[in-house]
Amino acid sequence: MEKRKGMSAFTIIVIALIIGLFLKNVKLGLIIGLVLGFLASGLLKTRR
Repeated sequence: MEKRKGMSAFTIIVIALIIGLFLKNVKLGLIIGLVLGFLASGLLKTRR
């Protein structure tokens, strides 16, 4: 299960980088980057 979490977080980070490279609007890119960053950090955080 940990391997799947790490792979999905890596995929989200790669998608965020690709979106960031193709966007010309900086504010929109920052908002999308923050949302995807919170999503990736939520996947990597362990809940006990």
